[in-house]
Amino acid sequence: MITRLEIDGFKTFCDFKMEFTPFTVIAGVNASGKSNIFDALALLSNLAEMDIRSVFKNLRGDPDEQFSQTGPGSFANQISIKVELLVDKVIKDNWGEEASLKYTRLRYEIVIDRVRNQKGLEDLKISHEQLVALKHQKDSWVNNNINTKYRDFWRPKVATGKRGKPYILTEEKNRKKVVKIPLDGKPGPGREFSISEIAQSALSSVNSVEFPHIFAAKSEMQNWQFLQLNPEDLRKPSSRMAPDRISYSGANLASTLYRLKIDDSTILNDISIELNNLLPNFIEVDVKEEITENRFIILLTSDDKRVFSSRVLSEGTLRILILCILKYDEQHKGIICFEEPENGIHPFRLELMIQLLNDLSVDYSNIHHFSPLRQIIVNTHSASFVAKVINKFSDKKEVSIWFSKLVTKVIPIENKTFKITKLIPVDNSYGQTIIDFVSESEKRMTDIEVKQFLESKDWEN
Repeated sequence: MITRLEIDGFKTFCDFKMEFTPFTVIAGVNASGKSNIFDALALLSNLAEMDIRSVFKNLRGDPDEQFSQTGPGSFANQISIKVELLVDKVIKDNWGEEASLKYTRLRYEIVIDRVRNQKGLEDLKISHEQLVALKHQKDSWVNNNINTKYRDFWRPKVATGKRGKPYILTEEKNRKKVVKIPLDGKPGPGREFSISEIAQSALSSVNSVEFPHIFAAKSEMQNWQFLQLNPEDLRKPSSRMAPDRISYSGANLASTLYRLKIDDSTILNDISIELNNLLPNFIEVDVKEEITENRFIILLTSDDKRVFSSRVLSEGTLRILILCILKYDEQHKGIICFEEPENGIHPFRLELMIQLLNDLSVDYSNIHHFSPLRQIIVNTHSASFVAKVINKFSDKKEVSIWFSKLVTKVIPIENKTFKITKLIPVDNSYGQTIIDFVSESEKRMTDIEVKQFLESKDWEN
């Protein structure tokens, strides 16, 4: 899971910092930069497995437009993203090999430059990359967010030695920049790449537990899912050959549910109870294999015994169903980034949905049962959604609300001003944690803006 994010030079971010909890709500009016947070995370996630040109082609807008616009037709020359992570203690690669990590707290940094290549054309290059372990004594996030009773479970004590060497580092060698990957806890030369030659991140080059901490960071980023649910994909039956993991659009819902049914015959009862709590009209969830049609199809039974296939269910019903399924899917871990989760949900059901979202995030105290590192990050412009989260979780440290707004950035030397995104934690939603990058005056001003936001029209619904 993500615990801290720092961005500079990407879209509306300049010297941007933010901290995260298992359930993080990013609230604010439209066009305040909320979606750009998800774009930055998508950039990182894609850099963990794709070459840099392909990554930028997959983002909203042209490559130039990913760099901060500091004036008409003027863009920053560099994007810097730094992220701090809490990762699983034990990792497993696609060859079935396992490894235990010495450190579960990692910090990854990457810098991307706009340059002119040898043909005089604009190009993109990685100029810096680093992965290091966060030292326990300097790890304020864990100290502020995880109770001492459970801290050693999530961040094991280091019995001997201290990690002095990065897992990935960038340095000069023979007047040229190189990226190095030292062997993790083993003697040997490791790997080395020339900055001028690489077309993708060093992180993306590791595919096994041979380099366990790098592989853990990469796997974490690959498990970031950006839900953009499409009603057509949600309603469609799944081919029997379809993947059994739910896609970002909601496709493969039936095949995923069928896997759960085969693995555990009682799990459909748990999902049915969960759905019934939110939608009392439905008492049973099932999935059938239609061999003649070569597909799986989801069926919901109503309280008057009528049976409805997923093809006729409302978008709101399907949005709730997908969250119920994810809650009971032990293969689901990592982050779900969910834009405007309140869409399609009746206001009377909103509080129950918020509880379900919270249930989809990790509970640090649950150390004796199945407890994967799950995180929910949502963005919303709904005052109703924010107010209900504040009322329900104001004293829960695992839940935080951040208010997004555009502020004016001034560059005195260049006599330039431009708008940047600033996020401030909402009072009473982040415990007593001290945020080192937010001033008291910013908090006071944000309190006023949040009050005005909560008094906006949609609160009347």
